[in-house]
Amino acid sequence: FLQQFKMALLLVTVFAVALFNNVYGVPSNPEAAAKELCGKMTLDEKISMLHGDRQGYVGNTPAIPRLGIPPLNLNDGPQGFRDINSTCWPSGLAVGSTWDVDAMHAWGTAMGAEFYGKGANVQLGPGLCVARVPNNGRNFEYLSGEDPYLGYTLVQPVISGIQSQGV
Repeated sequence: FLQQFKMALLLVTVFAVALFNNVYGVPSNPEAAAKELCGKMTLDEKISMLHGDRQGYVGNTPAIPRLGIPPLNLNDGPQGFRDINSTCWPSGLAVGSTWDVDAMHAWGTAMGAEFYGKGANVQLGPGLCVARVPNNGRNFEYLSGEDPYLGYTLVQPVISGIQSQGV
């Protein structure tokens, strides 16, 4: 259990380091930076990074101001912000079927703007998976169906679009 706790904490801290570094720059060794940050955290701060409350998001962890760690406000995802007043975006597979990298970037930029405007700083998407099981209920979310190269090509402009909006 303790090993799983440490791994989960390290993963969440890497998220926090990534957000922190959006403002302050990317360290040359992100894993070492995350471990260093974990070493500065109290036990209560570490535990707070592993659970939170929803506060209007799919997931939320509190900020740790003394270490410069922002709150993590996570929300779904590949089809848009999960609440009752959000844009219903086309599915990843529908947009991916255009093979249009400019359309992918515009889609990501627009979703990123909506997420940012609603206070989210982590978008749980886009969905990218090689669809191997045809009865998987989430295949429609994935950008490229069964083509890994297409997914590799199309996901980059989506992510750069989302990140260009501060998410």
